[in-house]
Amino acid sequence: MRKLRAGDGPALQRYHAGLGPETRAVFIPHAYDDATVARMIARAEDGTDLACVLLAGKDIVAYFFMWNMADPVPLLGIGIADHYQGRGLGAQLMKILIDDARAADRDGVELTTMLTNARAFALYKKVGFQYIEDVDNVAGDGRVVRERWMFLPLKPGVKPVRREHRPPV
Repeated sequence: MRKLRAGDGPALQRYHAGLGPETRAVFIPHAYDDATVARMIARAEDGTDLACVLLAGKDIVAYFFMWNMADPVPLLGIGIADHYQGRGLGAQLMKILIDDARAADRDGVELTTMLTNARAFALYKKVGFQYIEDVDNVAGDGRVVRERWMFLPLKPGVKPVRREHRPPV
């Protein structure tokens, strides 16, 4: 595991291209075109986002991030390659991100998940995320997708703040 860095663009694009139809049915990622991937890497390198990859050899098998890490409530995201799902990686990667948010003294963490992604929804609830409501989220290809908005308070009394849901890249 390590932070996303310059030179990871082609491997990140291969990771995305390798996601199968079952994963794509429950996980709507941001765009992975050259310009978007370059912005993702730049944001990771300048500290705007905490973006990490899990590697098996030279292949990325998971991409996980906390967008807008300096915000009081950053946005968590996790994507795991098909053949690595169901091994408990999601919970481990989420713990890393949440621990980093706590260490950075963030107020909370939010995420959205597809309405059809029952496995992820159950995991998020088990970790302590609260379901807020269904929201419209702009996918990487510009489509508007209905998703569940969830929030994990890291400090007592913190409430989620309504905002537009869309990738920052």
